[in-house]
Amino acid sequence: AVVSTQSTGTLIRSSKLALAHMKPMLILLPLYMVLNTYNNLDYVMEEEFLGKPFLYKFIYLIAGFWTFKMKFYGGWVLAEGICIACNLGTEEKEDGTVDYSSIINIDIYGTEVSWELAHCVRAWNKTIQQWMKIYVYDTTQLPKSVRTDFVFALSAFWHGIRPGYYLTFLSAPPMIKLQQKVGNLTRKARENNQTYEMIYRVVNWVTVRVVSGMILAPFYILDLNKILALYSSMNWVPQYSIGAVVLLSIILPQGERPPKPKAS
Repeated sequence: AVVSTQSTGTLIRSSKLALAHMKPMLILLPLYMVLNTYNNLDYVMEEEFLGKPFLYKFIYLIAGFWTFKMKFYGGWVLAEGICIACNLGTEEKEDGTVDYSSIINIDIYGTEVSWELAHCVRAWNKTIQQWMKIYVYDTTQLPKSVRTDFVFALSAFWHGIRPGYYLTFLSAPPMIKLQQKVGNLTRKARENNQTYEMIYRVVNWVTVRVVSGMILAPFYILDLNKILALYSSMNWVPQYSIGAVVLLSIILPQGERPPKPKAS
């Protein structure tokens, strides 16, 4: 349980901080309502949707990625605001400001702007990410090359035993590894060329959103037969694409890793 460490905060100040923190709800709630009206994820599981043209389904699944996120954004921001209002997980600093970073679970800007899937993942469900890193990734005796896969598999099990969870979570590590390798292999070419760097970031940003839309579908469908029916109606293009990502993540050389920042 999160325990309040603030001793002198008042209800009025906490309420003001909470209301300020929850301002994004003024955008997130209406946006989710609009997206959910025109991009309802339940529609993906209907026979009518399966009969739609490939491009329609492709775009619908990508848009569904944002519909899915908006619901969680709103829930997390609301929960964080309630914690702040109750002084849960807050700490008053010497200069009188209040630190509530320990209960922040979502970095919306980081999730939306990041052009690498690994960064998007770190900005999503941050408290669980930190727990997983400390108690799973850093402590397991598995080789580093498979630790990420193990963490995602454990995350899937944490959610439940439905097949959709595993199809989604286990599709992410190959994409993360591939982006890291491509980043390493192209780093020298991008270091002194801003145009190459911008192209690299834009292509990666678009790729992450497209891939995320494809691999997220099993998470909210869950049922294996319905997932297979969806992919079959799309001529298995999403699965072929994920297969290509897995293959490339294995056969591509690691490249030169970026230098670690020196400890200050």
